[in-house]
Amino acid sequence: MKKLVFGFLVIFLASCGGNDDKKSSNMYADFSISMDTVIVDSKNEILMAAATGSSAIAVSSNQNLLFNWDTKGANLEVIDLEKMELSEKIKVEKEGPEGVGENAYMIRPVAENRLAFLGWEGKISITDFQANILERINLREDWMSEGIDEKGQLNFLGFSKDGKKLYCTFMAFKKLDSDILELDLEQKTKRVIELPNFEDRDKYRVTWQIEGGGMSATFPSQDFTLWKDDILLATNYTNSIYHLNSEEDTLIYRQYDNALTPNSKSGSYQNNVDSREELQKVATQIREEINFGNLLWDDVNKVFYRFSYKAMPRIDGEELRHKTYLSILNEDFELVGEKETSDLISKIPNPQFVKDGKIHLFLNLDDELAYVRLTIES
Repeated sequence: MKKLVFGFLVIFLASCGGNDDKKSSNMYADFSISMDTVIVDSKNEILMAAATGSSAIAVSSNQNLLFNWDTKGANLEVIDLEKMELSEKIKVEKEGPEGVGENAYMIRPVAENRLAFLGWEGKISITDFQANILERINLREDWMSEGIDEKGQLNFLGFSKDGKKLYCTFMAFKKLDSDILELDLEQKTKRVIELPNFEDRDKYRVTWQIEGGGMSATFPSQDFTLWKDDILLATNYTNSIYHLNSEEDTLIYRQYDNALTPNSKSGSYQNNVDSREELQKVATQIREEINFGNLLWDDVNKVFYRFSYKAMPRIDGEELRHKTYLSILNEDFELVGEKETSDLISKIPNPQFVKDGKIHLFLNLDDELAYVRLTIES
């Protein structure tokens, strides 16, 4: 199948001028969105990337390659993002000395030319782009959790740009801990990075203690974004950001005010429920408040894009719809553009990357891998 592109232009006015302290003179005060769709040439192969969305993908640091981990078929699908076509499909060993792990369920990029296959029980296999094993990491090593066991089990969050440091969250469902742990893999040292302004995450946790010892829970995310040499830490319940500056080794708390949406969730909810039905009911109520996505860096236009959304009350027999919004931030994390995008995007926005100044939203188009490409035009 050849690469197909089709599109149209949608014009909006940005809604940044709602408050007196909003500046309307910047280049994104009024902007338009041009939109087209590109279908990835699958070379007559069945691409599982069309089915999985963003749960098991990794994009190379130069934005030229996208990797999709097909867990069931044990295949690594490599997409050439320059040509928008399947480059190769690599059969991956799961078991044995060269295996990435029988329970490897997700991949993430590491530095410029490596991948991390994440497995259950804290096991991580580092490979090259051909899935050849280079290193193994176990998050259950004693030195990693010694002295901080009470904070909860370590859960992978991300790597530093050079891959020498690994960042983890603490998994504790009875009360969320929003601090993160930085592990220096070469020196075998660690430090806890406190994020006190994210402590309200626990207000939006819902836990169901299942009879017999099991547990089910929903809770706000902890999001990790590499930006240049730095790290951005965020969560979906509020728009504020922690900026970890690697050169100065400083942690900066960044805030901005949205005009079209609240800056954060604000409702009061029951944290502990007694049934699956109660859990689903409370979780639905929380989703109907504002939710914030990851920050997406546009290296061409030198701005961040950030989607937000809230679920609309479901009408019987109708598909669940969302109100969606797009915010644009400059390099100083100041809001310079904002608009509602519900006419374009009525589902939860699923951007996978920004390339050549275009936001690429994942799309399954008749079981083919495709992308809706949004270009922001000032």
